[in-house]
Amino acid sequence: MRGNIFDIKRYAIHDGPGIRTTVFLKGCNLHCRWCHNPESQSLQPTVMLQVHRLGDKEFREESTVGYSVTTEELMSEILKDQVFFEESGGGVTFSGGEPLLQAPFLLEILKLCKAHKISTCIDTAGAVSCEMLEEICRYTDLFLYDMKTAEEAKFTEFVGRGFHQVLENLGCIAGYGNRVIIRIPVIPGVNNTPDGQQALLDCLKQWPALREVEFLPYHRTGADKYRRLGMTYEMGDLASMTEKDLCEIKECFRRNNYTIL
Repeated sequence: MRGNIFDIKRYAIHDGPGIRTTVFLKGCNLHCRWCHNPESQSLQPTVMLQVHRLGDKEFREESTVGYSVTTEELMSEILKDQVFFEESGGGVTFSGGEPLLQAPFLLEILKLCKAHKISTCIDTAGAVSCEMLEEICRYTDLFLYDMKTAEEAKFTEFVGRGFHQVLENLGCIAGYGNRVIIRIPVIPGVNNTPDGQQALLDCLKQWPALREVEFLPYHRTGADKYRRLGMTYEMGDLASMTEKDLCEIKECFRRNNYTIL
């Protein structure tokens, strides 16, 4: 079986426990205004402009982002890092894009990982109707579950369609008993207000077993990619946030007995 990916990041330490290999699958059905991987949005290979400068001369080069691999080819790449997984308690994380958009491919590679006793993690926004979700859960040790906002109107405005699907899938995953870390990208004007924080807390109360939360400050790391892709960066000149900017929202969740990672 073949799937489309656009990157493999080795020695990752922020995509789950231990040292991990993160596989980025191509394609996303959401269009978050702050997306730092816009090259991931199309399922097909994407042409990106690269500009090189040498003194006062400028050289432009086009590169293709994304390629097709078989599950066997991808597993061969993952196995190169198996010793690091064993020594650190790490494993492989499937991110994107949105990995659940390629559910058949994802399920097959998860099964191969489990056959080699490799810990598995899926980083998902959950806004996908996925008939294979229950079976995928059987082969997944951890979900990093993105919660952009708990306010439907803001979700539609800044992220896209699928608000209710996000909640439905989170409920299903929680019901299967998988470990879930809620990941909240903190975006000025979207979810960092007192009302936005309270909406997230009220929403998460539906699943009292989910107590681990990680906050990700808004950053402009991917802003230049939009120009290179011929796209418009819709966050304009909004400055990146710092860890200090997260103090208030972290304290709010701590007061409500959440574990902040």
